[in-house]
Amino acid sequence: SDFFAASTVPAPATRFAAAPIPMPRMAFCPIPHTARDQVWLAAGVGIGLSVAWYLRQRDGWDRAYSTTPCVLREPPTVVKTATMQIDEIAGGASNGEPRLSMAHVRVAAATTEAIQIPDFDEYVLVLNGVMHVDVGHADVAKRPRRFARAAPVLLVAKSGETFWLPRGQRYKYWFPGACEYVAICMPAFHPSRATLQTE
Repeated sequence: SDFFAASTVPAPATRFAAAPIPMPRMAFCPIPHTARDQVWLAAGVGIGLSVAWYLRQRDGWDRAYSTTPCVLREPPTVVKTATMQIDEIAGGASNGEPRLSMAHVRVAAATTEAIQIPDFDEYVLVLNGVMHVDVGHADVAKRPRRFARAAPVLLVAKSGETFWLPRGQRYKYWFPGACEYVAICMPAFHPSRATLQTE
């Protein structure tokens, strides 16, 4: 019939063509499309990896919080004078450890270390010789405010003995002769935490 004939006539191809859907334009695309952007991205990644590798080789910072047992590299010498040498086994200057520092100190002859009011707690194990520590000062004006009423004390430790030196006090280390000791500071030693003083 005319009805069925009409219903089977194919429609023009354009009659039911879908209209293009406009896509929203992104203000920023994180993927570099231009050659210039790709070059800058590659350069940034390369520089970042190079800096990380350099810091790892120099400071060993990755070992500070490593969960893998290891043997630390030979400790660097951080102080060397005619009468004293300090090798830092662990700490900021050796393996980047911020929580504590461990130093091996060798004193060749009678000498005195700089007076300090440290912002860290310290254990000092004397391996050889004798070490003296003056705590406080006879002059009240030179004592830390919180210890203004504390009388000065002289502590002496010989081979096999250990000092406990809590933060905030005024300390003067001196040696009547050759001495060797290991110092452990918590947190790690840093010159900014030492607060050096003069006599």
